[in-house]
Amino acid sequence: MTIPLMCLNGKDIQEWWGLTPLEGTLNTLMKPAPMKNLVTNENAYLHGSHVLSAPTSRRYQKQDFSLMFYIKAASLTDLHREVETLITHLKNGVNNTGINELTIPELETTYRLIYSSVDKYTNFGLSGCATISIKFTEPNPNNRSL
Repeated sequence: MTIPLMCLNGKDIQEWWGLTPLEGTLNTLMKPAPMKNLVTNENAYLHGSHVLSAPTSRRYQKQDFSLMFYIKAASLTDLHREVETLITHLKNGVNNTGINELTIPELETTYRLIYSSVDKYTNFGLSGCATISIKFTEPNPNNRSL
């Protein structure tokens, strides 16, 4: 039994949707999330800034990113159906919560993502193959499970 590269809402992305992650997809997911700005007071009577919160108590901010995939179907018609089914599944999320769980078994990490849009789509003619860039929002990068 082979371990899937990625699972979306508990299903192997390659087996269920014919998706193969393209170069840079794992880099995008593994990039550390940005931190929120420190809360400061820019009082004119003080030199510099007065930091109101402890720098060690900083929190992560949400992040938006796009993941690139290659998608393959038997025909152009099947490709269209596969993409529509995938988008519906992404809109609904796991258990109709709107939150998608993208699991990378090799990293032992699950990302909780909200589908935003398909921001790039390139069809390769009548072959039933295309590249698709799916935009997600990760509302709470601290909510990844290891």
